[in-house]
Amino acid sequence: MQELFDFSAYALQVRKISRLLMAYAVDAAGVSGGVSLLSIMAEKDLARFRPSEEESRVVCGPGCGACCVLNVAVLFPEAVAIIRFLQRRLSPDKITALQARLEELQKKTRWLDDEERIFLREPCAFLDHLGHCMIHAARPLLCRSITSTDAQTCRDAITMVALQEAPNVEMDLFQKKLIDTVYCEFGWALECLGLDHRPMRLSSAVLAILEDPDLVALFLSGEKVPVH
Repeated sequence: MQELFDFSAYALQVRKISRLLMAYAVDAAGVSGGVSLLSIMAEKDLARFRPSEEESRVVCGPGCGACCVLNVAVLFPEAVAIIRFLQRRLSPDKITALQARLEELQKKTRWLDDEERIFLREPCAFLDHLGHCMIHAARPLLCRSITSTDAQTCRDAITMVALQEAPNVEMDLFQKKLIDTVYCEFGWALECLGLDHRPMRLSSAVLAILEDPDLVALFLSGEKVPVH
């Protein structure tokens, strides 16, 4: 199925849909809704076109979190959607506690490159005390693209990076390519609309919006968003 799937045509379709969704967004709700629709579309397309045998081999599940020590890039609208998701589900006190965790994570990881981030083994701020993802339904596109067919190999790969002996992790390559295509074309659509299309670190972008919700209006005005 992967060999027959036309990724070039799919990319053009995603770019067109992404552009339409963001062109009509005038506030945080519109931005969040557009991202949610795009994510739903990607998940439905994945379920429709992915070979069934590939899906059955994926072992990722709640509480694993082995790969949740990586730097994750998001586009600004994805961070907006995550904030909206959290605000509908968490009390103000829990939002405040989450913001404190994000600030602490930012202090520890802000200047780390991808390899250094893995060495640190500092978990994502969105993992709860059971290791479950608090934002799984609204998780970033690039989180959706990563899978593993063997949980232990995945954990070993993270652990052994420092030794330069990390094993190769088998993943669903069709899922990775499809979701990566959605991410890239979403970025292209933002650029076409004159909106900030730079990749940003997940924790930095969400923390920035929590600290200054007016950044959403700045983004929609076409200005670059000061996320560090």
